Amino acid sequence: MDSWEKRANTAQVVLLWVCLLSLTVLALFVVGCVSDAKEATEFSMKLAGFEGLNATLGHTLCPVFHLKMHAENPRLLQPLCYNGGEVVVSYSDIALAWGHVARFCLQKSVPKEFLVSPWGRGVGMPDELLGRLTSDWHKREAEITVQMKVFYDDKVWSSSSGKYNGAILRHYLRS
Repeated sequence: MDSWEKRANTAQVVLLWVCLLSLTVLALFVVGCVSDAKEATEFSMKLAGFEGLNATLGHTLCPVFHLKMHAENPRLLQPLCYNGGEVVVSYSDIALAWGHVARFCLQKSVPKEFLVSPWGRGVGMPDELLGRLTSDWHKREAEITVQMKVFYDDKVWSSSSGKYNGAILRHYLRS
């Protein structure tokens, strides 16, 4: 094999590697831009505080929960915006507090934390359930269920009507 053939083979190998690298970069770009990362967004929450679960005031409660939300955008190249959402806090399938999640945007690969404070006014509780809640709360073992639904729009930074993305978060918090 002469030097001309060696150079031609080397050029072909280099061109092949450049093509493969270009295809890999293109695939990452398409996945980052086109894929629906909304369902892959990771949410978590912690109980930051609460008020109004004093069952000695009668059969009605007026609780307020302060939830610290954490969200991460899995997209590599674009921000991701949500048109807000709804959150419900319940105990034994009875809604204790509810509220709205404000519109928010997540920058690419930058986690975001924000507070959500759902509240209930005059929540009626049956005697048996109220007694169990009081007992659980004094033992600091009350299991509270938090469900959050978020809404999004297809256009980033748009305020058009959003679509429900189907994600329901269930998280059990201990007092």
